[in-house]
Amino acid sequence: MTLSPQQSLFQPVRFFPAEREVFRKKERLTPSEWAERYRRVTMGAHVGPWRNDLTPYLAFVMDTFMLPHVREGVICGSPQTGKTETPYNCLAYAMDRDPSTVMVVMPSREDARKVAEDRIIPMLNSSPRLSPLISENPDDTAKQRVRLRNGALLYMAWSNSASALATFPIKYLLFDETDKYGDTVGKETDPVTLGEKRARVFRYTHKIFKVSSPTRETGHIWRAIQRCEAVYHFHARCPDCGHEQPFHVEQLRYPEGLPAEEVHRDHLARYECRACHMQWMDSQRDAAVRAGKWTRVKGENISRPRRVGFHLPSWLSPDVSLSEIAAAEIRAKTDKAKLIDFYNDYLAEPYIEKQSERKEDAILALRDERPRGLVPKGISCLLLLADTQQRGFYYEVRAFGWGPSLDSWQVREGFVESFKGLEDVLYNSEYADCDGVKHSIGAAFIDSGGGTGAVPKHSRTAEVYDFCRQHPKVKPIKGRQRMTQTVSQARIDNYPGTRKPIPGGVVLHHVNVTHFKDELARKLAIHRDDPGAWRLHSECPVEYARHMTAEYKDEKGLWQCPKGKANHYWDIGVYALAAAEILQVKFWSKPDDTQGQEEKRAANNRDNRRRGRW
Repeated sequence: MTLSPQQSLFQPVRFFPAEREVFRKKERLTPSEWAERYRRVTMGAHVGPWRNDLTPYLAFVMDTFMLPHVREGVICGSPQTGKTETPYNCLAYAMDRDPSTVMVVMPSREDARKVAEDRIIPMLNSSPRLSPLISENPDDTAKQRVRLRNGALLYMAWSNSASALATFPIKYLLFDETDKYGDTVGKETDPVTLGEKRARVFRYTHKIFKVSSPTRETGHIWRAIQRCEAVYHFHARCPDCGHEQPFHVEQLRYPEGLPAEEVHRDHLARYECRACHMQWMDSQRDAAVRAGKWTRVKGENISRPRRVGFHLPSWLSPDVSLSEIAAAEIRAKTDKAKLIDFYNDYLAEPYIEKQSERKEDAILALRDERPRGLVPKGISCLLLLADTQQRGFYYEVRAFGWGPSLDSWQVREGFVESFKGLEDVLYNSEYADCDGVKHSIGAAFIDSGGGTGAVPKHSRTAEVYDFCRQHPKVKPIKGRQRMTQTVSQARIDNYPGTRKPIPGGVVLHHVNVTHFKDELARKLAIHRDDPGAWRLHSECPVEYARHMTAEYKDEKGLWQCPKGKANHYWDIGVYALAAAEILQVKFWSKPDDTQGQEEKRAANNRDNRRRGRW
């Protein structure tokens, strides 16, 4: 059969399935619609198909991030709000609709491995849209790289590896838990800046997602949301009066004076509408969120913002009850660590230290009526603390009371030039109370390092170790800014910098100075007549007050001493609180006056017999 020229141009062609897939017209779906149709949640409390009605506030976030003009999306949010699932939905949407290079950056290599194994690969396998695109080649689905048949290529990276961050051009980039990243990557810049350079080649089409709970003002996520051209806050709509309002912690209501556990257990917290004063239960809070909307609070006049940020506090989540938030606030009132957690993980705000400079007059106001050297009555122990300098030692003898409040009294302070001077303070000085009862120093703790000064620097650690060996009552102590525990012990068998053994060895006590400096600052703010006060004797010099006001707390929450300011008595105060923790003074039981009780009981019996005769 002979075909005409026209017929030869239109011969039937059988296309392969992959070719037909390329030619198929794509559905017009927004990211939130795509997620509800093709995303499956594989872990957590809501396993199963993605449902926008469970977290209705996330649909607008996803759809906004994927608008053509948006280059960067930032979520500063609390845990359990869906803040992490949002960018993963966007990445899955992109891998289906616009297959290209994708990178997920985690704080550490181990985090990257776990996220790939437990979150990303199960997400791809469970999606009816993406699972057919997974290659049969096992090398294409590895822990650090996933390649799909449509050309999408996903890499895992971690913040402390310059090579992992700087290898490939990336179109879709997710920085997850940014505030757990380090400040720098080796000798290079910070990991976020280094990773962002991977998207340069996709100048007009790249997407960068940044997600984290905040920590401090200078943290990556808070700086990122401050740089956004448009920032959104969520306004809930009162189910009773219809008033739209952002959530404020001042509107949280719960019975005063109850412990946090009871408020949480019995679901006693409510949220009060600012307009009609209706008190919402959890179900009404959820209804208010479902009826609410996102409101732009920054960049209202920018029609096509490139950087968009969203603030997600815990109030929005149906998985976080109002009573849990209230319990967290109650705990935050008495615990500094809980206060930081309340700001970061519930309010989704950085904790900002309210700096109130300690004034010298406020320190000297802690002086009582005792002369220098007089021990108060009814103490639990007498401790000696020493701060090692290049030439000599600052010291303080401090008495502690009974009970968990750790009341304490300064007995004596000063400076000695030698170890012999310390021995005199320790053994050859008399410490008595107003009744003439004599007390001896129960334990001593000495800084194991050396100070700084005009004389050449050298370590006195070996000398301190020898002094502690000669005097078992004296323990070496060393401060660290960052520790997972408040105190710890380490056995030292060799002199520092040598292989020379220390006969019998010494036990070095490491102390978390950041924790104990926070505690000391708190105690210095207590009135001298109140429980837990840090009391001074009546002759305490102004120099002591200057030392106690020298340090300040920086934006990272670490204590710093300005150059040229002496802080030796401040350090000694830290050692005193650490020593009380090491010795567990607050748990000591006050001995009963057994003899006095027997005499009182006998006197009562005599009185009863006399009354019987009368």
